[in-house]
Amino acid sequence: MTGDSDFVGLIAGNNELPLLVARKAKETGKKLAVAGFAGEASPELSDLSDRYLELGVGELLPLADFFLGSGCEIVSLAGGVTRENILKNYRPDAEAERVMESLPDFNTNTVLLAMADWLEDRGLRFVCVTDLVPELLVKPGLLGKARPTPELLEDMRLAFKFAKELGRLDIGQTAVVSEKIALALEGADGTDATIRRGAALSRSPITAAKVFKPRQDPRVDLPVVGPLTLELLREVRAGALVLDAERLIILEPEKCVEIANDCGMVLAAWDGNRLSGEDTP
Repeated sequence: MTGDSDFVGLIAGNNELPLLVARKAKETGKKLAVAGFAGEASPELSDLSDRYLELGVGELLPLADFFLGSGCEIVSLAGGVTRENILKNYRPDAEAERVMESLPDFNTNTVLLAMADWLEDRGLRFVCVTDLVPELLVKPGLLGKARPTPELLEDMRLAFKFAKELGRLDIGQTAVVSEKIALALEGADGTDATIRRGAALSRSPITAAKVFKPRQDPRVDLPVVGPLTLELLREVRAGALVLDAERLIILEPEKCVEIANDCGMVLAAWDGNRLSGEDTP
């Protein structure tokens, strides 16, 4: 490879995660080569990076050439790509067409893992973003001021259990419980819609859990929670949110804790079955 070995590569999609990763990587002194998907990546990334390339979804050869030419040894992915943008900006080159023809299905994870394997075949090591910035992972324990009642703790335990079982079936990551009743389980509609469905069925405060699916590959599919989800939970007057400690990214943690504290919601992360030293669900 040519170039500076301090370079790391970032494939950037939408939302705040690519910006957060870029800022954290720069704080550690790394040089950053960012390939941003057209119509998705924030324009601010070009200012945060040492080298920047905008490309359409499906342009594999320019992607590999960019990172190899920058001297990158490791590459990571942050952020998503909307279906609308895939339809608008999908410009497959010959390599992308060849890779796609070999796939059993076109699920997002299948496509992204195939891209990761293709890049690794060319000498790039594809890693999870938390390998670059491990501090993004949520730590175990009570994150805010509110402490659960015994009844709420039981709902938290059940929501976490149901979400884990849902993840084991590779269906979703989120479960909503109230008064020991499972109200909503995540499907194709996503986390926010699941929370709204659950809240609409309960007159008591709901508890939501979001977890890492056992069969997820964290390099391409690491669950993320941020202020927007906390604002939604405040809107529906949720009692608690429990997260999968060390297996989930929390964006703007200080703001998330502030929202939880403001409405008296329990915000916690469980490591296995442990909430904190004295609380075991």
